[in-house]
Amino acid sequence: MAAPTQPNTPQQVATQPPPETMQWPDTPKYRGFFAPSRIEADVWDLEVEGRIPPELNGAFYRAAADTQYPPRFPNDVYINGDGMIHMVRFDNGHADLKTKFVRTKRFELERAARQALFGAYRNPYTDDPSVLGVDDGNANTSIIWHAGKLLALKEAALPYELDPVTLDTKGVHDFSGQIPGRTFTAHPKHDPRTGELIAFAYNASGLPDKQIHIYEIAGSGKVTRAQTFEVPYSSMVHDWLVTRDHFVFTISPMVADSEQLRREEQYFVWDPNQGTYVAIIPREEGVRGIKWFRSELLMETHSLNAWTEGDTLVADHFTAKSGWFSQFPNTTVGPLPEKPPFLHRWTFDLTQGAAHWDDATDTYRSEQLIASPGDMPRVDPRVLMEKNRHAWIGGMHLDEPKCDIGPMGPPFNSLIYRDNDTGETTHWAPGEHAAPEEPVFVPKSEDAAEGEGYLLALIGRRDQNRHDLVILDALDIAAGPIATVKIPFRLRYGFHGTWVPAEELQR
Repeated sequence: MAAPTQPNTPQQVATQPPPETMQWPDTPKYRGFFAPSRIEADVWDLEVEGRIPPELNGAFYRAAADTQYPPRFPNDVYINGDGMIHMVRFDNGHADLKTKFVRTKRFELERAARQALFGAYRNPYTDDPSVLGVDDGNANTSIIWHAGKLLALKEAALPYELDPVTLDTKGVHDFSGQIPGRTFTAHPKHDPRTGELIAFAYNASGLPDKQIHIYEIAGSGKVTRAQTFEVPYSSMVHDWLVTRDHFVFTISPMVADSEQLRREEQYFVWDPNQGTYVAIIPREEGVRGIKWFRSELLMETHSLNAWTEGDTLVADHFTAKSGWFSQFPNTTVGPLPEKPPFLHRWTFDLTQGAAHWDDATDTYRSEQLIASPGDMPRVDPRVLMEKNRHAWIGGMHLDEPKCDIGPMGPPFNSLIYRDNDTGETTHWAPGEHAAPEEPVFVPKSEDAAEGEGYLLALIGRRDQNRHDLVILDALDIAAGPIATVKIPFRLRYGFHGTWVPAEELQR
């Protein structure tokens, strides 16, 4: 990092006055197919091509960043938009759509002011003085179901609870005061055996720091264990891996620094002079038993699954040999090209590792599993934390035509299935002018074998300026959709989703 300047006032970072009329920046993040949609709607009985399987009874939820007002910074990152939840409710072969903004504190204040008040992503020094110290959470990244509650998540803030039927906002959810900080991961892991939610938080003070907090939350919502450990620097820790026996954190040099935030709006900066580390923590012993490993220079984007076999830990996840420059282009060494993520399998010898990162010299074996770049992977959630056979990802298949560049780099052009027993892959592509988003797996029944179920994914139809939701046989995605649910307008490109079966909703 550059040498710090003298302390600054919160408004030192330059911004532009709000326009007199609504006008979006003329940048790729705010025009064309990726322009804000801002549509709150109820559409009953969506048109369906094919037949929705009758056992598909429940709700598909997806979180997106749909900016309510033009940003205070023209180059604001796409992931700083307001939380918009999309729900498709399936019932007896019918599909109904509901879309609604999450009424966060930020959303309500800006709607009352009729303009953006919060500035650059996570940077309080860029906010309007009227909202100084107000939580800027926008609940736009993922959505989960736990302890009978529907929670919209953003790693920079605490969850927001939503009504699962109406999508009305119930308010900030801090697990009845059991989560003391200001942040909560967008990627907690559900333990399918115990019903626990395993979560973490970083930069919990609201500003960069070097602590990571781990929470184990029972199926009742009670926090049964909380612990904290320190990392080498304040890093972007978007996702992680959990096995039946271990937590795995990759600490990558997407670095945040409080003094820099006073000078520049960008929260994270890629610093290739910093090392990349991996922390492995035994679940039973806790942070006292932490072991540190070294890694080549890279960042983890999203995790697939991990498992422990004796003294061996296997971790499947997407990693990229660069920072996330489509969102955070500044680096400590000047402009650099962004490199796409690939699915890798890391294998650790747990008899190795150091008690402190400064002493870490041991590394891991790495194997690339799929030739095509991609991200947003899924397994059957019933086998999470144990060895899985089946996996699905959003991919940029090398043999399929590519869509135009999106707000976060090249979009997916296909969905890819991988058989982990054989290493074989198959794929399905929606066509030249269409891009799939993250897939979600739904088992055919509670006792169905692993992988027996359906894959749901939203498809952005660029040439038609609207979306579809496709339903694929999860073990035969190459056969194409069993059914296509046609959405009559464009949803804003989103991130992560989930499935909640009807019996859970009825409880």
